[in-house]
Amino acid sequence: MTKGILFAFLAFAFFAWGDALVKAIGHGLDPFEVTFFAYILPLLLSPVFMTRGDRLGDLLRWNRPWLMTVRLVFVAASTPLSVMSFRSLPFAEAFAMIFLMPSLVTLLAIVVLKEPVRWRRRLAIGAAFIGVLIVARPGFRELLPGHFAALGCAFSSAVVVITGRMIGHAEKRFTLIGTVFLSTAVASGLLMLPGFEWPTREQWILTVGFATTTFAAQALFTLAAAFAPADRVGAAQYSQILWALAIGAIFFDEWPDLLSLVGIVIVVGSGLFIFAREHAQHPDPMPEPAPGEEPEVSSESLPEPRPEPGFRPPARP
Repeated sequence: MTKGILFAFLAFAFFAWGDALVKAIGHGLDPFEVTFFAYILPLLLSPVFMTRGDRLGDLLRWNRPWLMTVRLVFVAASTPLSVMSFRSLPFAEAFAMIFLMPSLVTLLAIVVLKEPVRWRRRLAIGAAFIGVLIVARPGFRELLPGHFAALGCAFSSAVVVITGRMIGHAEKRFTLIGTVFLSTAVASGLLMLPGFEWPTREQWILTVGFATTTFAAQALFTLAAAFAPADRVGAAQYSQILWALAIGAIFFDEWPDLLSLVGIVIVVGSGLFIFAREHAQHPDPMPEPAPGEEPEVSSESLPEPRPEPGFRPPARP
């Protein structure tokens, strides 16, 4: 299990550094163009996630077509929205708002899945929204497009989680993983055409770096899920806020004020509480391998990719 937890922390470190590369690209490149080039490499390499019995045609063979369509629309929206938020907001602030996702998942579960939610999680949801208000402070400072993009990313990721629950085991894990890369690349490729500009040499380096970290992070996340249960792997995502604070301060000279730090702590704390309660009520048991035996990775044990750059989950359920 220790190996899986280490892989998880390493995966989310790669996710955070990939988001930092997005921020470094800045406003010089269309967000859809950044997303397109960033997801071409993972799409080409996605066959490495195939297990016995999987076929490339599984990317287009769906047992639940309507749910898969809704899921992929929001998957394709989440990464461009995160790109918009990271390049226009302080790094840690963007992360804090995107981490509203667990609260939105719980709200959607009440409305869509009719799940009962007890008062503790209701309080956590309220606290998370208060934390976001403290971070954004509408009425006391200007709300930027990046704030709305971050909230849009959080909502899109939440829809991905809910549709994933509704799909259950009706689709192969390779289908769920590969279609994320495919739908994001296709949708962004079409949307980038009106404002397409050929990247400069520096932008190419940063974009290829983003693509590489995206694929490496997903591969590490898959390894983590093979060695550790989902609750241990998913909780590691909150280490990203520490990376965000460090990267923002060192490389972008971003120093959150006290109120922002308070809001970040409230949002992250609420998300962790909701995450813990979710897994307490819906445990995902994982058989322990015998001493010296490597865990078997089957198509049913592979995790979904972070929608994110996303469900990364929180993204990743």
